Amino acid sequence: MPETTMRAAFVITSHADVPQLSRLIDRLLAGAHDVRVYVSHDIAGEAGVESLEGPRCTVIRETGGRGDFTQIERILSLFRLVEADGGADHVTVLSGMDYPARPVAEFLDALANAGDGFLHHHSALDPQSSDWSMHEARQRYLYRWWILWPLSASSRRRWHWVHGVNYLQPIIRMNIAYGTFRIAFRRPRLPRGLTVHGGSAWFTISRRAVRHVLRTVDSRPDIMRWGRTSLAVDEVFFQSILLSDGRFNFVNSNARYIDFDSDGFGHPKVLTDADRERIDRSEAFFVRKVDRQRSARLLDQLDERVTGSAVDGRQS
Repeated sequence: MPETTMRAAFVITSHADVPQLSRLIDRLLAGAHDVRVYVSHDIAGEAGVESLEGPRCTVIRETGGRGDFTQIERILSLFRLVEADGGADHVTVLSGMDYPARPVAEFLDALANAGDGFLHHHSALDPQSSDWSMHEARQRYLYRWWILWPLSASSRRRWHWVHGVNYLQPIIRMNIAYGTFRIAFRRPRLPRGLTVHGGSAWFTISRRAVRHVLRTVDSRPDIMRWGRTSLAVDEVFFQSILLSDGRFNFVNSNARYIDFDSDGFGHPKVLTDADRERIDRSEAFFVRKVDRQRSARLLDQLDERVTGSAVDGRQS
């Protein structure tokens, strides 16, 4: 294990498409010699991910999930692996469907002037500054949620009407959006000293921010309980811990190009070469999300920019 701090670490949560994940790892590691990659691959995900292990890439298998605390647990596991390897000046959280839009070396240079990193954030429960509707933010984080039973895609359609109950009274909330039927009751209070800040689930933070997060989760079981019983907590957990502390200086951006508008259902669009001009104008360092087949031409175009030459990434 290295005895000195790495310049950067990339931590990736993944589920499927090991060839695309391999391509992503190759581009990240080729960008600079003083970086490492750490992957948490879903136990129920595509097989063969262990083949990606190497001197600068660590792979673990963990339970995945959507809309619950498993995503937070996976990122915390990866943070601990980075710290066990000596720590990194900055740690970047990615998914297996992200990809560099600019040379990794440019991104690392930008971090030198980014304070504690790129962390998109807003005061989630403040009607004046929140990016979200108050109805949505309050039911996600001011209510304590329980999972009652799993739902199939067809049964979710049959149960969709229950969301209307949430607009009729303030006591009970119901949700079927994450593959399970959930019910919630209003919390008596938030954890002491915690202000709910929302933002992107994809970010880059400094080592002192990583260490603060790990100290907090190890010493504040009340915050962990709040996280485990909230909805979509990956969009608030790290922001709330870090922004509530008040000692960190972040660029209020996730440094990524993500198109949420085209899908219409709150999911990011799968990007193609038709999005290239908008990606270029954004000056983002990463894009999300991409697919090996549907984004094939875009990935090749990005490779040419990232590596400085044409690369047939489809053979990765």
